[in-house]
Amino acid sequence: MRYGRDPKGVVGVTSAWFDPPKTQDGKRFLTPGEVGTLGDETVDMKDISATIVDLAHRGYLVIDERKKGDFYFIKGKKYGNNVGLLSFEKKLLSGIFNTGDDIVKLKGKDLSWTVSDVKNKLYELVVEDKMFDKNPQTTRTIYYVIAGIALFTGNFFLAITSFLFGRVMPRKTVFGAEAKNVAFSLKNFLTSQKRQLEFQADKQLMFERLLPFAVAFGVERIWAKRFEGLNITQPNWYHSYSSTNFNSYLLVNSLNSSFKSFSTAATPTRSSSGFSSGGGGGGFSGGGGGGGGGGSW
Repeated sequence: MRYGRDPKGVVGVTSAWFDPPKTQDGKRFLTPGEVGTLGDETVDMKDISATIVDLAHRGYLVIDERKKGDFYFIKGKKYGNNVGLLSFEKKLLSGIFNTGDDIVKLKGKDLSWTVSDVKNKLYELVVEDKMFDKNPQTTRTIYYVIAGIALFTGNFFLAITSFLFGRVMPRKTVFGAEAKNVAFSLKNFLTSQKRQLEFQADKQLMFERLLPFAVAFGVERIWAKRFEGLNITQPNWYHSYSSTNFNSYLLVNSLNSSFKSFSTAATPTRSSSGFSSGGGGGGFSGGGGGGGGGGSW
């Protein structure tokens, strides 16, 4: 158990922090996908969903709801400009638009292999970012294999302990532990400090910029609710069929619906894979199998 215990970081958790953590060299902020993976040590559908919202906000795609439950992805103005994109982001975009079409209907599209590749690249990145000494998924897999062998040979005690250890053994570096504390401080801001929003000069920019992180934390509904009545307009990266007066909470409800569809597209079928690649889960808050050693957000 000792190896799985995260080191204590120098940076503690605060009640409010406006920015996500930065990389160890300080050259960029961590993406929502990285932050989500850092939190529960698992790449799940919340992290993939957060990445899509982030890419949309950054201009790489548009989410188009043409009628209720009928979603399309449209190439954004920045699509094709890979400067600044990380490997897992490139893989996700290329998988969505793999047919070469500018507009892709989400229903009926098979994204299971794409999501599996994105997860692998994101795991590799958090190790490259020096947030983990070893790939968390690889560490878990080793213990799960031991558990499987033990179960097959009738050693039920070893099977149970290996399975439980596998869930908690992925270990962050000192930097990873500090980055998680910063991320948790951001989550605290997203879910509290309501009065602070009234004094922000650009509420629209703040709402859109931090929405992907709220998705990664699973608190997007709380974040959206805080902006109701603050004159938030419909983002240019999201098109709605509805003529209902727009508000932040309606946006999140619609996006949640879109990613239930995305989660279905990301779930392997028997014909595409003989086993699950972990693509299950519905919507932002519902995604994510597996359990990380550091606990969930």
